[in-house]
Amino acid sequence: MRAWLDAMAGVVALVSLSGSVLLGLTTAFRNLLAPHHRQYAQHLHRAAGLLGIGFLVLHITVKIAGHRIGPGDALLTRKLPTTAADFRLAPGTLACYLFLPAAVTRVWRGLFATRRRIRPFRILHAASYAGWAATVVHGPTAGRPPAPWAAASYTARLATAAAAQVQRP
Repeated sequence: MRAWLDAMAGVVALVSLSGSVLLGLTTAFRNLLAPHHRQYAQHLHRAAGLLGIGFLVLHITVKIAGHRIGPGDALLTRKLPTTAADFRLAPGTLACYLFLPAAVTRVWRGLFATRRRIRPFRILHAASYAGWAATVVHGPTAGRPPAPWAAASYTARLATAAAAQVQRP
């Protein structure tokens, strides 16, 4: 089980967070989905985000427990990135920091539900886009080399998210 988690927890986190980002973008297009389908997409967006954050924590924990990285590496507090390995790990740590505001705003969504407070919610929640982009950089560079289909899926996900963001109402 530990070997599987060592190899796949990060992949499951990336796939889940990718799904969450793309579903979140989909829900912004009010004319694309009927209201009840949009509500389903919002529920799936939240579930995928929760699953992704859970596997992200598991990914970091397994890497630290297996002595592949140190706690300082996971927090990016040990030193500034100087080696190639550091530069491959840094986007993952940055992604984790950028997903934290999205996770916090998700937990306290009701606090931001008023019209007056929606802008701070959107700004804090939008940090997840940058975090997701950092995971897409970290994923294929920090671990084993991705299979061609995986590299193609990274490219397709980035292109889809960029196109949706440009077209977003």
